[in-house]
Amino acid sequence: MSRFRFALLVLPLLACGSPDVPPGGNGKPPLPPCTDCTPSGDRAFVLPSPAGATLWTATPMDKILREATPPSSTGDGIRISAAKNEVEPFQIVVRPDAAGKTSITLTPFTGPGTLDDVRMHRVGYVRITEPSDPASIVSPYVPDPLHPTAFGASHDLAAGENQPFWITVRVPPGAAAGDYTATLTVTTAGATQDIPVTLHVYDFELPAKLGFDGNWNTSFEALGGSESLEKVRALKDFFYEHRLVPGSVAWPAGLNYNGGIEYDCATGSFLEENNPYDFSQLGPAYIDGAGWNGVGFPSFQIMQFVDNVRPRPQTFCGKDRGQDAFGTPEYNAEWSKLLAAIDAYLVAKGWQDKGYYYVQNEPQGPEDYAVAAFLAELAKKAAPNLRLAISEEPKPEIAEHASIGSGHYDLWWADLSHFDPAYAKTRQALGETVWWYFLYGDLPPHFNPITIDHPGIETRIAHWAAWKYRIRGFAYYSVTGWGSDPYQNPRPQGTKQNGDGFLLYPPEDGALVSSIRWELLREGAEDFEYLLRAAGGTMPKTPEEATGCDLSAASAVSSPTSYTRDASALAHLRDQLGLYLEGKVNGCPALDSTPEGAHPRAAYYINFQDPNGQPAANPLVVDGHEWIKVGWEAYEAKRGYGWSGPYIGDPGIMLYKYLTNAPVSELQKSVIYNDYGRTDTFNWDIAKGKYEVTVSIGWHDGTYEKNRVVVEGQTLFDAVATTPATPYRVASVVVDVNDGNVTMEAGQQDEYTMLNWMSIVPVP
Repeated sequence: MSRFRFALLVLPLLACGSPDVPPGGNGKPPLPPCTDCTPSGDRAFVLPSPAGATLWTATPMDKILREATPPSSTGDGIRISAAKNEVEPFQIVVRPDAAGKTSITLTPFTGPGTLDDVRMHRVGYVRITEPSDPASIVSPYVPDPLHPTAFGASHDLAAGENQPFWITVRVPPGAAAGDYTATLTVTTAGATQDIPVTLHVYDFELPAKLGFDGNWNTSFEALGGSESLEKVRALKDFFYEHRLVPGSVAWPAGLNYNGGIEYDCATGSFLEENNPYDFSQLGPAYIDGAGWNGVGFPSFQIMQFVDNVRPRPQTFCGKDRGQDAFGTPEYNAEWSKLLAAIDAYLVAKGWQDKGYYYVQNEPQGPEDYAVAAFLAELAKKAAPNLRLAISEEPKPEIAEHASIGSGHYDLWWADLSHFDPAYAKTRQALGETVWWYFLYGDLPPHFNPITIDHPGIETRIAHWAAWKYRIRGFAYYSVTGWGSDPYQNPRPQGTKQNGDGFLLYPPEDGALVSSIRWELLREGAEDFEYLLRAAGGTMPKTPEEATGCDLSAASAVSSPTSYTRDASALAHLRDQLGLYLEGKVNGCPALDSTPEGAHPRAAYYINFQDPNGQPAANPLVVDGHEWIKVGWEAYEAKRGYGWSGPYIGDPGIMLYKYLTNAPVSELQKSVIYNDYGRTDTFNWDIAKGKYEVTVSIGWHDGTYEKNRVVVEGQTLFDAVATTPATPYRVASVVVDVNDGNVTMEAGQQDEYTMLNWMSIVPVP
């Protein structure tokens, strides 16, 4: 009798270096220190400090560099807020004048009750020798790992360097709402300082059932899961407490032909066994929450492709697939029998809305699309209740393929930078689900939650963007692929992204080492729960169906390439949303941001050109207005304007042209363009108000067929052509600015957009 059974693979744990000065390295010198990297915003300020040290704080989204100058503003204490059944972090930074020892203690929070589930981590640093991309924080050491430590422990600190500590407060379900206080005591060089910490607990509770789905592929072996089932449970607790879904929900068991349950090829059925490692026992625990948390995880992956080109195994139940991906009739009959068995098992357990089969990974062209369509039809015929997933953005080449028949994909995993919201809506309207996944190729101006040397707001803002586009989960291919030494080499996968392939660090003395990125993913997931509650607990299928506090999300995110960079403002927005949900304020809040370099409310005329080239007139006066010369300068908050994009800073790609002999104005003789054809985002920070924004595109006597410009989420030009007959186009839009900047997206994949000028004029 032919049967399949899985074998438990045990991977060796990888040694990690010291949190502060890890050994090894990639042979390259670190980057130079940052000279202007103090966090901005009203949540960054100096606290009352003992003699010989400076204490300060900033939002958890602010990555505190060792060399950063403390903020100039001051505050008297730390204030945080959280719902019941929520975890809330804050940072305390110690900067001693002289090297010495420091310890931190924190009293329980007292108020309507007592809250004492508080944990502390020492923020560690990763050595950076090359920035990930033009949006990177440039520093030799960037904070990310969070090393567990105890309150009262002694820490050796270096003179004149910042050392952040990450403190998390857990508010349990059923806690009394109201205001609580605690005292944080910092002792350094023999001097002691008390810092008041206040916590407001909102009068509502985050649900036990996770409202945001996902698949965070993890080696539980690397995290010590092979030790015992008790360790397995602790790891599942860790994921659940972070509101993140592991790729192998019931590990070390699974429901598939080579998973932790036996499949009988002869009868086409699964054979359960009475042992604690069998899927029949681990499945109900982690899918339903039986004997665990009462709710389980929201979804689970049943099985997945074995190869990108030929997604199914070469042989199955004694049948050979053949040379192509489509399979022989005999092979497909056996495969269909397996799918039917899975279908029956799911229906019997009531899991048809939770389980899914990950069919294919990143199909690359027509041949792969044909395979995707064939497998969808085959699967739906054999297993109509089995959800099918594919890691590809929704696209008609698959969804409407001639051979897909009655098949379809229930779950699309769209790479963020290839996500097409317009076509996604058509599939969402049919009841299909869209997730995002992130890769090293998701370059600026896109946010990328996975990149170590990007601002922390990019990790948290992802969930606000997900709400805007009705994205229901995130997937990532590797949480534990940290290589031999992630502290010295944060590129273990060989890509150019620092942090690619890992979000956790090798365990230390059996304890998990989290990261700032991992913790901010939880913060974003909790924000999503706030938005879900504001919508009555249900998210509509498509963005076309308005609900709840959509305007709150829209005020923070215009698109995946246009979003607020103001961490303090996003923190305020979340706090105001909490007050709205508990009935303390009226109406859904909107982001209120005034960046440090914001220009006063006035008219601004911007000519896009080589600042050191033509037109050379200084000042440049055209049509009675003085025009500001702006080139491809990278965005700087203190300057109040600039560009974000994958190749900003590369003069061989970000190009200028001055059309000397064109019979047009100096403004339209000036052209800037991305020679690779990508989306770039321009920000002009400005005071709140209503403005008319006008943009000119074109090139005299040239043909460019798909110019694209979007201002504050409103499209001015969508694949618009400029030709010798109509060489220039000018369009305007009126926008309300609440987030502190006018944002313009220019360009699209593999197409030129020829920019001339832009004006921003107040509207009464």
